[in-house]
Amino acid sequence: MKLRMHTLAVLIKKDFRLMFTNKNMLIMILLPIGFAVLYQTIFGDVKEAGMPRNFVLTLCELLNLSAIPLTGLAMMVAEEKEKNTLRVLMLSDVSALEYIFSKIISVLVLMELITIVIFFITATQLSYLPMFLLVTTVTSISMLLFGSVVGLLSKDQMSTSTLSTPLMILFLIPPMFQNMNEVIDKIASIVPTTRMMAIINDAMNGMSILSQEHLLDFGIILVWILLGVVTFAMMYRRKGFDN
Repeated sequence: MKLRMHTLAVLIKKDFRLMFTNKNMLIMILLPIGFAVLYQTIFGDVKEAGMPRNFVLTLCELLNLSAIPLTGLAMMVAEEKEKNTLRVLMLSDVSALEYIFSKIISVLVLMELITIVIFFITATQLSYLPMFLLVTTVTSISMLLFGSVVGLLSKDQMSTSTLSTPLMILFLIPPMFQNMNEVIDKIASIVPTTRMMAIINDAMNGMSILSQEHLLDFGIILVWILLGVVTFAMMYRRKGFDN
């Protein structure tokens, strides 16, 4: 499959316009930022509340990583299916690789911008920003791949919510409610977002993210990325984009 930089740049510009003209996408963009403002107002004094200092930051970033790549990316693909613009692109010599790369890059850049906004809203120490961006970016790759799979399987925008909800629950709920019961803890132990939180929490307490304790965390995140690649490749061979 072809990957031409000029074509990719044009597609990325188109995707950014698409993201900011889709009302559902705009809601998902504003959701983690809105919750960051709300939670920071309610739980601003985390010391008195007895919560970790990065509680608001990680909670809103979980929402960012769960909603936008899984539902938002899939919704962009589904919208182009509904409007038949996807078929036009496929017939105009745009390769499938160029098409999906443009979606992934566009959504990833959007997520990075939201992450930075959340970071500053929560008044987190600036020195943690490079580490935070690195860990969340690596984790988000698996989410983007599974969001691409949802886009492949979705016939329209309505179906994206149905297909993405189980994945959102898997990536969002176990990290939030771990240590509540044994079943949730077992699920949380193999979820990439839980491992991401463990790395971030330890890093903000002075531990290196490259320490031996975090080899397993990064290993599980990598397994999810590989699982996303394999799942996407299998679904693409079976269905293609314009199904």
